[in-house]
Order: sequence, then C-alpha cells, then structure tokens
Amino acid sequence: MKKTGERDLFLKIWKERPHVCTACNKKLYGEPRVHYFSHILPKSRFPELRLDPENILIECIECHSDYETKGLDVIRSKDNFQKKLDYIKDKDYMRYAKLKGV
Repeated sequence: MKKTGERDLFLKIWKERPHVCTACNKKLYGEPRVHYFSHILPKSRFPELRLDPENILIECIECHSDYETKGLDVIRSKDNFQKKLDYIKDKDYMRYAKLKGV
C-alpha cells in the first residue's frame, strides 16, 4: 500500500478536534474512519493541499457523500458551508465564485 501521509494526519486531526460532523453536528463514535475526513478542495485537483489540515473537515459519512455528490443547494444548507467558502476563497477563486453564486 502506498504511503501518502493521510492516515497519520487523519489520526492527528481525530485527536485534536471534536468527534462531531462539522456539517450536521452529528456525534461520531468509535474509531476514526477514512470517510470521516473530507477534503474541502479535492486532492485529485489540488494534490499540494492533500496534507493541509485546514483543507480537511470531519464529517459524517452522509454529509461527506453529500458534499461530493449533491447539488449546490444541499451543500449550501450545511452548517460548515461558510467555513468551506472561507478556505476555498484563497485557494480557488473560480470555485468560490460558483459556490457563492457570484
């Protein structure tokens, strides 16, 4: 298995942050699962941000899936939408403008 550094970063984030979905406030129990860690800007398009802790939010599996597959109306309705916008604004203005509706 290829080492990316993500596992170590995820464990560090899990130790430092509350085990609560930042999108819906659902409590997350048990051991950390890879699906609990959502990259705000996708690592496929922004590989340089893959290990940036500010680019990763803790989300439940449902909210993580929504962020990756649902439309803008669903994404905008989540509690952590503004936090994502704040991060995106400095890194990818075109995506920010689309999400913001500019």
